Amino acid sequence: MTERYPGRGGRSALAARLERQPGYVSRCLNGSKRIGEAFARHVELRLQLPAFWLDGLPEPDQVLSARQLDLLRGFAELTAEQQDDVLSQVAETSRRNRAVYEHLARRLAADGAAD
Repeated sequence: MTERYPGRGGRSALAARLERQPGYVSRCLNGSKRIGEAFARHVELRLQLPAFWLDGLPEPDQVLSARQLDLLRGFAELTAEQQDDVLSQVAETSRRNRAVYEHLARRLAADGAAD
């Protein structure tokens, strides 16, 4: 932060760039608020940092494909509200998929027990 947004008003400028309230950014910076996965990726995109930069050096299996990078760039162009909508839809799809898989696993187990 001090490198990109030095001096007075730096936290407010950073908060504006991240599309978050200054108090929220302050809590993240001072460690009283944990930075989650989604917000870490949002920060990297908004600040044009390499993917997973906030996580430190990536493991070899964390290198992103061109398709994944395109997806992240497109996501970064959305407003915070649009990003929240996309994340909400992804979470709902994952929840539904898990429910279907669990149902199928129970059916397979029941069919196997009947044999």
